[in-house]
Amino acid sequence: MSTRGVASEECGGMSCEECLARLYCEPQPFWHCTRQLDGSRYYTNAEINYPQHWLKVVAKYTEQEPSAAARQLHSRVEAARAEFKAKQEKIYGERTLYAISRNRRAIHAKEDAAWNTFNAQKQAYLRDYLKTIASGVVRRIRTGRKCKQCYSAKVPGRARYCDLCAKQRQRDSLRDSRKRKRQKRLLGDISSPLEAVQINPLTAGLIPKNSPLATTIPEGVF
Repeated sequence: MSTRGVASEECGGMSCEECLARLYCEPQPFWHCTRQLDGSRYYTNAEINYPQHWLKVVAKYTEQEPSAAARQLHSRVEAARAEFKAKQEKIYGERTLYAISRNRRAIHAKEDAAWNTFNAQKQAYLRDYLKTIASGVVRRIRTGRKCKQCYSAKVPGRARYCDLCAKQRQRDSLRDSRKRKRQKRLLGDISSPLEAVQINPLTAGLIPKNSPLATTIPEGVF
């Protein structure tokens, strides 16, 4: 029996391509959606383990060329995957194994958040794919958006600023925050002595003339 015949039975009424698209967008590593395919011996090791070859898997499994909607889905998912991997590299950075073990909980929390964002993106792209299949109209997705600050670098996914501009904006924000706190502290230091020497006129007469406090009262209070 051909892989196409097996696919028709497994997909339960869905098209073979739609079945593969749903597996492709599950919140699982890529190999999870390929190794459970019947007849996996028909696929190479690269096709099973590397998501850039997903369209080849679709072509072999369905015995026809992937649709334009499937090609668009693949392009969007792999762009989101590249964004997730970039976040992973940023999270771990150049940390040593000792540093990772000391901050394991915080690192894993950040990595889980990035993974959840990636899976949410896949589900959103899958919904767009299903709408495209139902309507038969492939809508062009705008890509290569420019950074809103430098207007030159391209930004991935839903980001508004490139990495350099985002870091610069964060530094500027922290600098402004420190400046506001410093100004507030200086104003507090200036107002404190004034409050200390200001005496209520109603109680000023109760202070004896020879009292040390009387020498701190500025002229003109009485």
